[in-house]
Amino acid sequence: MEGLRALLRKANCKLTVCSELDSRSDRWIQDELEFGYVEAPHKNFPVVFDSPRNRGLKDFAFKKILGPDFGYVTREPPGKSVTSLDSFGNLDVSPPVTVRGKEYPLGRILIGSPLPWMAGRRMCRAVRDFLFAQTVQAPLEVYSEWLSVGHVDEFLTFVPALDRKGFRLLLASPNACYKLFKEKQQQGHGEATQFIGLKGNEKMSIDEILADESLRSDNRHVQRCIDWNRDLLKQELGLSEQDIVDIPQLFILTNSRADALFPDMVNMLVLGRHLGIPKPFGPVVGGRCCLEQRVRELLEPLGLSCTFIDDFFSYHVLSGDVHCGTNVRRKPFAFKWWHVVP
Repeated sequence: MEGLRALLRKANCKLTVCSELDSRSDRWIQDELEFGYVEAPHKNFPVVFDSPRNRGLKDFAFKKILGPDFGYVTREPPGKSVTSLDSFGNLDVSPPVTVRGKEYPLGRILIGSPLPWMAGRRMCRAVRDFLFAQTVQAPLEVYSEWLSVGHVDEFLTFVPALDRKGFRLLLASPNACYKLFKEKQQQGHGEATQFIGLKGNEKMSIDEILADESLRSDNRHVQRCIDWNRDLLKQELGLSEQDIVDIPQLFILTNSRADALFPDMVNMLVLGRHLGIPKPFGPVVGGRCCLEQRVRELLEPLGLSCTFIDDFFSYHVLSGDVHCGTNVRRKPFAFKWWHVVP
């Protein structure tokens, strides 16, 4: 909480803490609900979209958020059979984009799915049909089923930028991590260790990570999965390589699906130019975590402020990170949806 409070002070945002009683010990508020809004020429008001995951927080939106000027909507599948992909860590929206001459001034909805030609876990039809009915934000299905949890927020996010399209797409990148660790090894820092200072967890040196062929094989697979999404997102969001930033990150496979090896830095909280990033506890070189330093080098020139938050035991070891445990009510777009040409 200390790191989160520090971030909120910098961003000048109000923090509302959901009590353990209200949450019924369910810490994953990003997975339970998403905020949106409805708008007509004479009025607009916020709406909470309640996911069908229905764990401890299942009544929170209805009991604590719904009110005279705060709407509520939910969609549940017949029989209430849901998977992890029905959680709203698997629901995101891009910034406004123009793709092959077509404008999406309200952005495009992103949901995670299996590859188009493969079977597997998929967001339930009731939620998907509702999202696809929001025609003005034409949904795009990306490939997330390669992950154990299977959420889009585990490998991508968007941050504001002052140049180009006004934003950057951040993608988790094993290749960028191996490149960084190789650089540090060549500079004589191969003995620096990952997870430094954390009690009860394995420490791996840069030398050990680079020599671990099983880990490298896992991450070659992960990189191929992310590259498939990279090509899709470039095509469907009208992006070039200059619009994408690769964030160093390693994963490990369990039963052919991936989890982050250390806190997943793209699973961050974005509050304007202020970023709350999971603290990676990377190898310390010259008194600084080299992973944190590299991320600062990538993002601070874009005018962004990086705050690294220790969520290791509160979220990461439970298969989530900062974004999974937070939610944000954002300002509506100034653009009126009825001016969109479908």
